[in-house]
Amino acid sequence: MSRGRGRAARRAGSSAPAAPTAPAPAAAPAPLPPLLRDPWLWAALSTLLLLVFRSLGTPFGEPVADDFDHLHHAMFSRDHSWLGAGGSGSFWRPLVYEGYYGLLQGVIRTHPAWITVLHVALLALVVALAYDIARRHLPRPAAACAADFLLLLESTRALIIVPVHFVDLGLIVFSVLAWRAAVAGRLIASLAALAAALLCKETGIATALVLPWLAEPRAGDSRRRWIVATLAVTLVWAALYIWVRTRLALALPRGLEAQLSPSMIVDAKRYAWAIAGTLRALVSLPLRAAENEWLVVVASLLVFGAAAVRFATYRGARDRLARDRGFALSGLAWGVLATGTLLTVYPVWSPERVAYSSLGLGVASVTLLAAAHPLLPWALVAMRVLTFCMAPAAPAQVTRSVPDRGAFVDFERLARLQRLMVEARTTLRREFPVLPAHAGVAMLHPPFQADYAAGDRAIQVWYADSTVRWLRWDRMAAAEARDLHGAMEFREDTEPQFRRLEPEGLRLLFEAGTLQREEKWAASLDTLRRADALQRDREAHHFLGRVAGLESWCLGGMGRLAEAESTARQSLVIAPENADGHLTLAAIYNGRNEWAQAIAQLDTLQTWYPNYEAAVMMRQGVMERMRAAPRAATPNVFK
Repeated sequence: MSRGRGRAARRAGSSAPAAPTAPAPAAAPAPLPPLLRDPWLWAALSTLLLLVFRSLGTPFGEPVADDFDHLHHAMFSRDHSWLGAGGSGSFWRPLVYEGYYGLLQGVIRTHPAWITVLHVALLALVVALAYDIARRHLPRPAAACAADFLLLLESTRALIIVPVHFVDLGLIVFSVLAWRAAVAGRLIASLAALAAALLCKETGIATALVLPWLAEPRAGDSRRRWIVATLAVTLVWAALYIWVRTRLALALPRGLEAQLSPSMIVDAKRYAWAIAGTLRALVSLPLRAAENEWLVVVASLLVFGAAAVRFATYRGARDRLARDRGFALSGLAWGVLATGTLLTVYPVWSPERVAYSSLGLGVASVTLLAAAHPLLPWALVAMRVLTFCMAPAAPAQVTRSVPDRGAFVDFERLARLQRLMVEARTTLRREFPVLPAHAGVAMLHPPFQADYAAGDRAIQVWYADSTVRWLRWDRMAAAEARDLHGAMEFREDTEPQFRRLEPEGLRLLFEAGTLQREEKWAASLDTLRRADALQRDREAHHFLGRVAGLESWCLGGMGRLAEAESTARQSLVIAPENADGHLTLAAIYNGRNEWAQAIAQLDTLQTWYPNYEAAVMMRQGVMERMRAAPRAATPNVFK
């Protein structure tokens, strides 16, 4: 009986439904390895090697242009208040203009390559911090793609080769430090880094606007506290910025200040310019249309089109995007706000400004692609590596003209100006190692943008003397010529490219021009021949050609026309751009009533020197003589 009840119980138990089991708990995410032991961090950092390799050929760290304003201030000014302009006439950026240059001016002047080492190290810090932030939201391979997004802009090369771009690099470093501190919930550290970013560059306002939403407040803290604190820091900085600009009458350079008005907020041209320039810079394309850029457009459409197809057809991709949407939107907000700051500098394009925007736009793009498929971020990386490698390398020498790819200053132009500085400084210090106080130095036939790259402050920094100055031949007066103690000319096709000129010979050239205007032809000719005899470097073709051209003009004035024509032709063989040789030949042809040849000489001259007054006036005279001359009778072939 008991066995029957047992069998019945067993049968009843086998037919009863099984009790529901609790769902297995989701597997906890694997703990992140220590940052420095994470191999994907080193994968991201490896892109720095490509960045440095593609920057080779530049004189690393060589100061240029605005650098000299701040070095001059650091060396000679007595006012080093952080409430001053630090040598700038446009911006209040005291952490850079007073702090950076004040601390490093000696290194910049004597060992400039160490500046590049410092800037590369700071970029490595940015990548490490960005990776540490991204790996908390993305798979580590995708986080590496997001972290090195900044390094695959060809314009990022500009951040490591010149000191002045610590303005942008400091903004980036301190903005990412603020972001990392915000992720850790450290309010004070985040605010301190934000203040430093604002004191590097005013476009850090974009960091301030997005920072409270990047923060992950600690237990007991609130986002409202982050908003109020960030707003307070930003308002204090803004009040100081406006006060300093007003007190010192600072104004944006190149006429940009006059274009600032509330209407720029609704100016469609500014938005189109900023957005198009940013998108092109993100894939290392210049602002001006480049050859075969349609291939980049097609590749970009394929990568993002594949992501769109995945989102449309695969639910897992949509779920991942929904999970990571907040991280993507925060990056997008950063990128959009940073791009918006470009509206104030329209239409002066400098692609290195996009490096700041790329921090957020890279996060947004990689998060989107990683949600669609793990391989798509790497497809984007591959495309950007190719476009990065196709960007122009550093020029091998200084050219008289300058490449124009739509930017006021880009890496290629900047590297050219740096090489110009090295060539000019090296020649001067070798040929004229010591200059007396108040000395003038002349530069003949300077390459394009030489004035921008090296004004008086450059030569004063080189010689550590605030009294020396450049003298330009076209603006030189007799009194200035007496102060001439150094001179050189630029030649594109020689090595070295700057050639020594004898100051006494240049003074004689100036004196000969005065004698010519007084029509003292014999005295002028004798003076010119003495100038020629003094010139030891016979590779100074522009000077020697000019001497010969002026000699030909003197000979013409003395009535020795055959010698004048021969000497003028010799002067053009020496220096084809020599104005005096062309003028002499044009005058001789005009005297022979050979109008076409005279006009041809003057037109050639004006291709070298547009609107050159002497050529314009002579051309008008030739045209008047040609119109006034009696027309030759047409021969009658029937007689």
